Amino acid sequence: RVEEAVEKFSVFKTMQSIEQCQVAVVMLDAGEGVTDQDATVLGAVLDAGKALVIALNKWDGRTDYEREQAESLLSRKFPFVAWAESARISATQGSGMRELFAAIHRAHASATTEFSTAEVNKALEMAVQANPPPTIRGHVSKLRYVHPGGSNPPTFIVHGTRLKELQDSYKRYLENFFRKRFKLVGTPVSFVFREGV
Repeated sequence: RVEEAVEKFSVFKTMQSIEQCQVAVVMLDAGEGVTDQDATVLGAVLDAGKALVIALNKWDGRTDYEREQAESLLSRKFPFVAWAESARISATQGSGMRELFAAIHRAHASATTEFSTAEVNKALEMAVQANPPPTIRGHVSKLRYVHPGGSNPPTFIVHGTRLKELQDSYKRYLENFFRKRFKLVGTPVSFVFREGV
């Protein structure tokens, strides 16, 4: 019962910390792999729309093979957060801390970037020119203009017609285009699609 109470309190404090933070650092044990609890915490970070850095702890004591396995597991288990940087650390030795804090600063800078309407419209124009929306049942979605909708996470509000028909693959394309264009790392990027002008 004591262990159960401690576990519940720990989960509550974790959720509270996620809500209050600007950048979440999810620490994984490089030797243990990804646990269900790790996945739950990561899901909570994503649901909260927080910037993210993944820290692989106990890195120093790993063989090259174990390191490769840990890297492979990370990319297989978390492909949906490929935008998050990861740092290899050893908490007891203090190694990797400079890289970890550099990743945290990059994630924070990306998450809190302020955009002008002109620059995001230029990015949308370039994205559509490079890869226009596909034709669905004889109709094409028209993306007319976009404006910033806030930061932390960066949010872009796209106005146009037939946006409900826009495929998820095209929405992912736009997200990746904006990420690359504005060098956004370590932060989710949100698009809101609104019909009409």
